[in-house]
This record gives sequence, C-alpha cells and structure tokens, in this order.
Amino acid sequence: MVVIKLLHSSDWHLGKSLFSKSLLEDQAQALQELETLIATEKPSAVLLAGDLYDRSVPPEDAVRILDQFLAKVILELRVPVVMIPGNHDSSTRLGVSAGLLHSSGLHIFASPHSITSPLQIESGTVKASIYGIPFLEPNEWGFFFDRPLRTHNDALIAILEKLEPLLAADRADGRRTVLVMHAYVTGGEPSESERPLSIGGSDLVSAELLEKFDYVALGHLHRPQTVLHERIRYPGSLFPYSQSEASQPKGALIACLNEKRPDDEFRFAEFKSTRGLRVLRGALEELIRAGSSTMANSGRPDDYIIAVLTDSSLPFEAYRRLHALYPGLLHVARDVNWTREDAETADAAARTMEQNLSEASDQDILSQFIAAVSNGDVSNEDREWLVQQLEAFNQAERAGTFL
Repeated sequence: MVVIKLLHSSDWHLGKSLFSKSLLEDQAQALQELETLIATEKPSAVLLAGDLYDRSVPPEDAVRILDQFLAKVILELRVPVVMIPGNHDSSTRLGVSAGLLHSSGLHIFASPHSITSPLQIESGTVKASIYGIPFLEPNEWGFFFDRPLRTHNDALIAILEKLEPLLAADRADGRRTVLVMHAYVTGGEPSESERPLSIGGSDLVSAELLEKFDYVALGHLHRPQTVLHERIRYPGSLFPYSQSEASQPKGALIACLNEKRPDDEFRFAEFKSTRGLRVLRGALEELIRAGSSTMANSGRPDDYIIAVLTDSSLPFEAYRRLHALYPGLLHVARDVNWTREDAETADAAARTMEQNLSEASDQDILSQFIAAVSNGDVSNEDREWLVQQLEAFNQAERAGTFL
C-alpha cells in the first residue's frame, strides 16, 4: 500500500546535563538508534518539533551532533527533514541559511514568514502539505500580524486564520495536512523537566484548534502521549531528563497517512538499546542489601540511578556506599513528604521559638531546628553530640582559633 510515512521526534535537548552529568554521549547513542529506525522505516519525511538544543547558545559538541545527524539522514539516507525551533532554541540561530538548505532537503520553519510556505510531498496517489510553526513569544507574533496578542492561544488563532486559505486549497486538491508545532496543548501531561513557556496559564493552547489537521506533530512535553485524539501527538523527549521521566518509554512516532482518514495508522517505535533512568526508593540499608543481591538491577545494568532514601535523616556517606553497588548512580535524595499540616505545625513552632528566643539556650534552639528539618524528635544521643559540638565551636570562637 502506498502511503506517506512520517517519523516524528522532538525535545532532544542536546547539551543537557543531569545532576552535573553530561548526557551528550547518551544523546548521541539515542540518535544513532533513531538513524537506524529511519533507515529501516524509510519515511517520506522526518519531523523534528523543537527543543533540539537545551539552550539558545548550545555547546559546540551539541551543534556537531545535530550536524552529523542531519547529514546522515538527508545526504546518505535521502530523507527530507522538517525542523522548527522550540522554546529552548534560538529561532535565529537554528534558522541560519534556511533558504540555502531548503534545496538540499532540510526545511527549517524558523521565521513568521515561513508558516505560509509548506513542504509539499507525494507518495503515489497520496499527497500532503507539511506546515511548521516556529516557537515565538506572543508579542513577536503580534508584531508580525500588527495587532496585540497576549497569549500563545491568541497567536495560534491568528496563525490559523492566516493559513486558512492555504488549507482550503489543500483540501480542494485532496492533500493531507500536517502541522509541526512546539506548544503546551490543553490536555497534555507535563513532566518535571519542561521549562514553562510563560506564567499564569498564558502558555496553554486549545487542542480543539488543531482538529482541522490530519496529523499534528507536537513538541515540548516530555511524556509520549496523545491529546484529544490519536492525530495530535507528543513523541516525548529523546532521553529521560528528570525523575518523573524515569522508566518512561523513549523513541519516535510513526504516522502513516493514506488517501482517506479512516485508513491512517499511528504507532510508537520504542528505543531498545539507549540507556534509561530508574528511581530506587527505600532505606539506605535496604538498597545496599538489594544492590548486593542478584536482583540488584531489574533494568539495564548501565541505567542511570536516582536513589530516594526513606531514612529519617540522610545517612553518612550514602552516595559513596551506594555508588559502589550502583555505578550509574547520579543523585541521592531524601523522601520528604511534608503535608500542609506538617508545614503549619513547623510554622507555629518557628513562631513560638522566635517569641522565646531570649529565654532559650543555644542547645535548645539547635535541637528544635534539627527536629524541625528531620520531621522528628532528636534522640538523647544526638542531643548530647550536638551539645558537645556546639560547646567546642563556642570555645574555638572565644579563643579566636575558629576559621
């Protein structure tokens, strides 16, 4: 069956670090797996929906990795690429030489003017127009349209009004319509690692506005998901970039467009060899026992690890002891689940302590502080140790030997 097959990826964040660990090597490995998927699937086009870099001025190695990927896909595999900037990218930098690169197979939608120049592709009797909307702030779109636009939803309404004559011509010509966009669409579920697009809810755009397209290739949210229905999709990020993304599938979306809508097919192609991220939760000694057993690693042996300890306080040398058993350990944190009642109790205790400050001893203030931050009482043994340390500190300060 002759179809237009699209491979959809986004949110690579090349150059990003996780707990000070550079992820460039892992990102390069994920892109190699993506290249293999492209070579196997032989799509009509690859859609990259923004946030290719992690910041507007990316490190040189990140630029090199993107350049190598584009050269491989476009020049060797002979597959055209559609690319837009996201909120982490610089639209100006990403759009450099867009006009020259267009003839080579790289189609960059980086300026407001580019929205009315869709890429038109054909496969047998199936035809499609691919539109791209670069991520720009509402005031930038307002300058382009010469009218005030306060929110991203306002900007999208103005953009779709501009595109309506082109979309009508596509429908009259029997062309399928595809949109590539970087946005927070209503109904989408965010993760911890996305940078907010704006403050106060002005970043949200309505999913209903996108229903006129046959496929909407979204970027920004890092969790693979559909929004409203199967034709509006996020592929998720290239790699897990936060604790909330641990154990999430990572990969790319494949959209197959036929002559008629009911025959379209959509599927997620999951990466198999790229390193993952896992969260281990429990008391330190429990994790040490688990790490020493044959069941230490239920995932890949080289997965990155975040250890969340349930101990009442952070144990001594927790990172060193766990790293010896879990070489992929990136971070050790405490599982602190304060409720609103806990916070109110702590506030009341702080006010009481402040009122009684003149009457309380240094030992009492220190004990109350430790009890508050550890969400529990201080044992007699710990209290005695604290008193000794405080007295040693005071003696050194009086003697002028404290540095």
